[in-house]
Amino acid sequence: MNKDTGEKDFNKIILTVSEFSRLLKATIENAFYAVGIKGEISGLKTNYPSGYYFDLKDESAKLKCIIFKSDVSKIKFDIKDGLSVKVYGRINLYEPRGEYSFIVSEIEPLGCGELYILFERLKEKLKQEGLFDESRKRVIPSLPETIGIVTSKSGAVLHDIVKIIKSRFENISIIFANASVQGQNSATEIAQAIELLNLYGRTKRKIDVIIVGRGGGSIEDLWAFNEEITARAIYNSSIPVISAVGHETDFTIADFVADKRASTPSNAAEMAVPVKSELVRRVETLRNRIIFGAVNLISSRKAELSNLIKNMEKVSPKRIIQDRKIRVYDLAESLQNLAAGRINLLKLNVSHLRKRLLLKSPLNIFKERKLYINGLSDRLKRAQETTISSYKNIVKTESKALNSLSPYNVLKRGYGIVFSEEKTVVSSVLQVKGNENIKIVLNDGSLKSKIMEVEPALQPLNKL
Repeated sequence: MNKDTGEKDFNKIILTVSEFSRLLKATIENAFYAVGIKGEISGLKTNYPSGYYFDLKDESAKLKCIIFKSDVSKIKFDIKDGLSVKVYGRINLYEPRGEYSFIVSEIEPLGCGELYILFERLKEKLKQEGLFDESRKRVIPSLPETIGIVTSKSGAVLHDIVKIIKSRFENISIIFANASVQGQNSATEIAQAIELLNLYGRTKRKIDVIIVGRGGGSIEDLWAFNEEITARAIYNSSIPVISAVGHETDFTIADFVADKRASTPSNAAEMAVPVKSELVRRVETLRNRIIFGAVNLISSRKAELSNLIKNMEKVSPKRIIQDRKIRVYDLAESLQNLAAGRINLLKLNVSHLRKRLLLKSPLNIFKERKLYINGLSDRLKRAQETTISSYKNIVKTESKALNSLSPYNVLKRGYGIVFSEEKTVVSSVLQVKGNENIKIVLNDGSLKSKIMEVEPALQPLNKL
């Protein structure tokens, strides 16, 4: 604007945004091409393929810094949040967004920053008090009914946790306690939320596990979970606690105190809740295995029982007698068949002779042959009777022999069968000992006895 007339001066140079950005980029990059800066690392991110990203800050300002992948290998110390460092490099202006960053080519440690010192001091104190002891940490229930969540209602963490829990096991109940997870009084709100869930669990409904967490951020953003009040609230909780703060590379005091640490809030939900469909499948598999095993066991026991019954039948005296009777019946039937065969053969011979007589037909020959035939017939009858009588005698003799071998006939004569405690037949005094129980089977029952004394014979009784 013209100072004299108050009108706009259109003769001055007007630049486009791109032109101005290029001019500014060339100016500041040339002016700050090789600069050394010191400050404290905050918000370190090392999971990018292009390199490391972090903020370098002091009490009044912060500067975005980048260490490209080609320079990461030059770092000779453990770079982490809270560390005071000195960096060397150049300024860079990114024209599309109008943002500037400091490109670090070298980095040297200066010492620990204030927050890092506070972190290590509290960590050592609580460790000495036993708040981190693994022996006091509880096992997370494998199948919880109710889960408590402590986080901010305005963040995406609550939505992510609830979504994962319901997708894995829709029957699980969720009790939410709101708390600020960043800023002033956030640590107090987190501790109060944990205490509130414990009170709710004692008075209204049992809560099986509590998830305490938030999303990622710088060490300042996560500092509420490094406060002593938060750590002691987790330690004093009667309900197991899963810490789910930030990303996998972020560690807080809450992670060390909690019963379980999850790398992310989503991982905490997966850790706390099993997949219902997988549990159903496992139960069904176990059920089928139990049924299959029971069926096999029953079949095996049935087969064993059947074999025992068969073996008992084979050695039973009754079975032996039955087998001998069957053999006698078979012999008798064979004898009858043999006699009948011989009779039929003789009948055929008689029939043949009769035919020959009829062919010759003289009366004298007829009479003579008739007498001869009658004689043969008598001989045949006598032979038949003799043969049958002989076989009957054989049958009677075999029957008597069988009956004489029967243990039951022996028992009728006053003898007995002695069985040991193992149910084996005792045939020698050497098979038993004094005070041993025995069973004596007689013709009309059995006696249970105890051996008072064993007296071996000087010589076998069959040689006396």
